[in-house]
Amino acid sequence: MRTPPRPTRAYLPAACAAAGMVCVVVGSFLPWFGSGSVSRNSYQAAALVAGLDLVDNALVEIALRSWVAVPVLCAGCVALYALGLFRTAASCTVVLGTVVGTIGMVCAVQGGEGGSAAGGVAILIAGPGTSAAGAAAAVLGVLGMLGTLWCATHVHRRQLREQGKQHSTTGRTGVQP
Repeated sequence: MRTPPRPTRAYLPAACAAAGMVCVVVGSFLPWFGSGSVSRNSYQAAALVAGLDLVDNALVEIALRSWVAVPVLCAGCVALYALGLFRTAASCTVVLGTVVGTIGMVCAVQGGEGGSAAGGVAILIAGPGTSAAGAAAAVLGVLGMLGTLWCATHVHRRQLREQGKQHSTTGRTGVQP
């Protein structure tokens, strides 16, 4: 069976998902933690926590050490959208957006409005909030794009079924008098 043509209205949610991935990267470079006059972005904070061996969980340690891959993975998602591989890009975006968005939201909620100071370290809102909002926009864009593609496939299949029916007067398949 032929694949349906990609509807042009699928490009807008795909662009929204790609823009969300860009916001995730921008937010990861904004300040996440502050102490005194020093503010640290997510990469500096992850390296500091991983380097000081403050975590005993092996999975959390792997996540901290692999946090530096976030910009590359986001760029890969955007490249997949640009290449037109929407479904592959969507699956990568949902996984990455869920992980980064959850981490950003947890930090933003813990930070509160002015940043919480626990042990002299304040959680700032700018970085985690931007990353969480970008991840949410990316996942919502993916849902819109997949819904549009699903509708286009559904309509295409229905059209193929209707073309395959026999005409009542000619008895021939797909021929209109």
